[in-house]
Amino acid sequence: MKQENTALKEDWYMAWRYLFYTFAIAWGTEFLLIALYRFNLLNGNIAMVLHFMTIGFGAGMAPAYAAFIVQKKQSNITSKEFCRQIFYTVSIRKAVVFLIIFALIQFVACVAQEDYLGNPWYLFILFMPMMVLGGGLEEVGWRGVFQPLLEKRFTFFVAALIEGVIWSVWHLPLWLVPNTSQGAYDFTAFTLYCITLGLTLAAAYRLTKSVWVTILIHAWGNTVLGGMYTLTSLSNFPNMKTLIVYGVQIALIMMILQI
Repeated sequence: MKQENTALKEDWYMAWRYLFYTFAIAWGTEFLLIALYRFNLLNGNIAMVLHFMTIGFGAGMAPAYAAFIVQKKQSNITSKEFCRQIFYTVSIRKAVVFLIIFALIQFVACVAQEDYLGNPWYLFILFMPMMVLGGGLEEVGWRGVFQPLLEKRFTFFVAALIEGVIWSVWHLPLWLVPNTSQGAYDFTAFTLYCITLGLTLAAAYRLTKSVWVTILIHAWGNTVLGGMYTLTSLSNFPNMKTLIVYGVQIALIMMILQI
């Protein structure tokens, strides 16, 4: 019993350390970017390149950096072992099946409440790699480390709910950064989206134990919403259609978990 309590305490400290590092790295780079804009230090053609590099390799990669740091402190993990975790697969067939199922759920949820932008569908081939870097790799930390740690203290649903709210708050400085899409979002609507998507991604990880599956589903979700369809659901709140879609999606995910 004493060993179990010690292990739970260490896991809880690890969860808090993860939050500290991912917030410190992400918010640090984002507030640096805000300062650069505030003092007119980002101008000309190079400005947007620096903007997206800072967001992508700084804030966007913060969860992955934090995941490596805390695992290095906890178990002295090597870079090779860390990368092996990301591509780990118990069953490739199961992973592919659930990847397709959850990708379809995300797609249907988007189509049910958004309008098609008219972009040719072959562009998703270009969007997907961009969205892996521009969001997908967050899964290395949020679903690969933080969600499993929360589930050691809370039920799956409660852990996913907590993670979704924290995940939305983690994005908060982006509302202050010029030239980001978040400026057009309603924060309450965005939080509901993070909770619903977070639950979907947590379920995908729970069923497959594969981080790369959640990376691809996250990237697919970003590609469809914003790349191929409008962002109306994230700009308007309250929106009854969106609430219904999210409710159905959550119910469906919980049913899949019971199968």
